[in-house]
Amino acid sequence: MIGRLEHLMSGRNGEQIITLTVHADFREQFDALKDADVDVEIKKHRQKRSLNANAYCWVLCDKIADKLSNDKIPYTKEDIYREAICQVGVFKDFLNLTPEDAKTLQHAWEMLGTGWVTEQVDYSPNGENVTIRCYYGSSQYNTKQMSRLIDSLVQDCRALGIETDTPEQINKMLSLWEQER
Repeated sequence: MIGRLEHLMSGRNGEQIITLTVHADFREQFDALKDADVDVEIKKHRQKRSLNANAYCWVLCDKIADKLSNDKIPYTKEDIYREAICQVGVFKDFLNLTPEDAKTLQHAWEMLGTGWVTEQVDYSPNGENVTIRCYYGSSQYNTKQMSRLIDSLVQDCRALGIETDTPEQINKMLSLWEQER
C-alpha cells in the first residue's frame, strides 16, 4: 500500500505517534486491526517495472540476437537477456559454500526463471569452499533497475547499428511506465 507520512508526535509515556495518509480505502482493515498489536514496516516507495518495460526489453534482446547470430554461432534472445542481467543486474553473493551446497543453490536459483543466473565468483583461501553470485531476474526489478537494464540494451543496439527508439521516446515510455504504477 502506498502512503505518505504526515506527522510525528510524542505521547505522554514517551511513545511516538505517527500519522500517515494512504492512497487506498483502509477502513475495513483498520476496523479489523484497531485493537491489536500489528507489525509495521515503513520504507521509501519504489516503482516496480511495468509489463511494457519488460516487453521492450525482450524486443531489444531479440534484435541483438538476430544481429549477432550467424551460421556458426547462433544467439537467442534469452542468451542476450542473461548476459545483460549479469552486466547490470541486481545480485546477491552467497559466501563460503561447500561445492555440494553451491550446486544445490545454483540449481534452485536458476529454476526461478530465465534471468535468474548464477556464477562462481570466488573461492576460500583453502580452495575448499566457493562464493556463488546469484542474479535476480528482471521480474523483481523496480523502475530504476529496469531502466538501467533497458539503457544498457539500447547502448548495445546502437553499437551494433540497430535502430531503437529515440532518447525522447524512451524517456516518454519510462515516464508512462512510472505513471502506470
